Amino acid sequence: MSFNMEYETIGNAFVGHYYQKFDVQDPQLRAQGLADLYDPDNSYMTFEGVQVRGRDAILQKFSTDEDPIQSYNQLFILRPNAGSFFIGNEIFRLVLHNN
Repeated sequence: MSFNMEYETIGNAFVGHYYQKFDVQDPQLRAQGLADLYDPDNSYMTFEGVQVRGRDAILQKFSTDEDPIQSYNQLFILRPNAGSFFIGNEIFRLVLHNN
């Protein structure tokens, strides 16, 4: 696989698109908006140290909005898919502070 020189443009466009879909109050609409970004079988997410595989399992992690807003770190690894990209791997960690 060759290096894509447009990595910064692709990354910025992806982040804008992802968070536009993610920042929706209704969890069902959020899941619908994010569904096309995950492969049904070949997407992985590590959420607070627990790994899940596949679109449905990942979207279940976004199915509730009961938790208070917290700081977090999120890392995406994008994989090419017929002229576009999907999330091949995602790592999500809360940033917890001791007060």
